[in-house]
This record gives sequence, C-alpha cells and structure tokens, in this order.
Amino acid sequence: MIDPALHLVFWLPYVVLLIHTIEEVPGFAKWATRHFAPMSTYKHVLIQVFMILLVLLVSYKASTIGYNGIWVIAAAAFQLHIGINALFHVVTTLLYKEYSPGLLTAVTLSLPSTVFFFHQIYSGSRLTTTELAVALIAGTIIGASAIGTLFLKPKQQ
Repeated sequence: MIDPALHLVFWLPYVVLLIHTIEEVPGFAKWATRHFAPMSTYKHVLIQVFMILLVLLVSYKASTIGYNGIWVIAAAAFQLHIGINALFHVVTTLLYKEYSPGLLTAVTLSLPSTVFFFHQIYSGSRLTTTELAVALIAGTIIGASAIGTLFLKPKQQ
C-alpha cells in the first residue's frame, strides 16, 4: 500500500507554480523586455495561465490514489521545469546584478520543493528508472523551451 501522504507531493508543482506566478507577473514582462526580447504582461499572463491549468490537470491526475505512469512522469517533468526556472532566476539576478522578478519564490519555494519532490517520489518508488529518465529529459526540454521563448522576437508587420 502506498502512503496516501505521498499523493500530496504531486500538488507541489501546481501550488509552487501558482505562487511563483503571482510574484512574477507584476514585473517580469518589463524585466524580460529589457534583457531578452519584447514581452507584454498580457502575453506573459496568457502563457502562465496555460501552464497553470496544464499543471493543475497533471497534479490532479498524478495524485489519484494508486496511480503510477504518465501522469507521475509529467508531474516530475513539470517539477523539474520549476527547479530549472528557479536556477534561471538565480543566474540572471547574478548576471544582470538586479532582481529577477520571481527570485524570492524561486529560492524559497521552487528549489526546496524540487529537492523535496524528487526525494519523495524516489523514496516512495513512484517511478521506475526509465520513467525517471523520461521525466528528467522532458522536464529539461520544458525548462529550456520556457527560457528559449524569452528570446523570440515578435513578427514584423
């Protein structure tokens, strides 16, 4: 029997992403425009809402009692994305020598929750070695893609 408390860990990606987005939204678009490519707050919010809804679905499905498989892999991938995003905030704050909107939650929530999440699913044997590898690859791709979108320039009319 799997410990029911273990299922709560799958809500971490959703909760952390939601709180992180609340911190990030007011200033991130302006900051990203200064350092990368033009971004509107509207565009940033649309992307974040899509991600939050997707991660909500994944967290719900992964937390279903007794369920292993694709939803658990997806939850692990999104949690890794959250950890990669946190490292992005730390690195860019150091690189640009100014606060990267989202840094506070990145350091206090995203990084610790990522370590805790992977410890819990590892110690709870929720993923096979192959599933974990797939989750790590998928999470790295999601994280790199999210960072990569910051470099996209709008189409010229």
